[in-house]
Amino acid sequence: MTLSFISIFTTVLTFATYVLAERHIVTFDNRCGYGTPRLIQGSNILSNGEQYTSNGPINSAIAYLQTGNCGFDGIGCSLVEMSLVNPTCPGCGSSADISLIPPLAFSDSVEFTYYGGCDGSGATCSSKDCETAFFVPDDNQVQVQCQEDDVNLKITFCPSGPTSYHKRSAVTEDSTYRERLARISRRISRIERSQLVEI
Repeated sequence: MTLSFISIFTTVLTFATYVLAERHIVTFDNRCGYGTPRLIQGSNILSNGEQYTSNGPINSAIAYLQTGNCGFDGIGCSLVEMSLVNPTCPGCGSSADISLIPPLAFSDSVEFTYYGGCDGSGATCSSKDCETAFFVPDDNQVQVQCQEDDVNLKITFCPSGPTSYHKRSAVTEDSTYRERLARISRRISRIERSQLVEI
């Protein structure tokens, strides 16, 4: 009787220790030159770009690059969805994907890769027509799963550098700013000349 109780207690303690030992890390690499990475779970912001460590599973979290044009839940932008969890049965481990299901929309190229398990597995979406993202809810083939314990996820925005769209926007904004300064300078010069004529 005593031996059975000790055996059961030891089994429960071992299982509890195993569960508590589960650990996952999400890291960000923002190569866009703008924006702030966001990691959100429900109504909670887990990270604003800093490494996030969870001593347990990360269920139903999302990540995106907040440029000021994204809703709190990523609406209007490229989105990475993830659940990082140690598998307890075949096919019920970690899963991640890129989603562009409306009202989500392509905003910046994004890539995710597993590490610390399933190393190198992941996906990249570099355009609004990429074949690696969800566009409708049943695009299940784009999900990338990992059946290893304590797997981590690295999310990279603009893996190849800023998109040409944002480069053009930055150049246009800079040119417009210089043109405005030039117009203001010309107006000041005309005002100064008119004042000299009056004197």
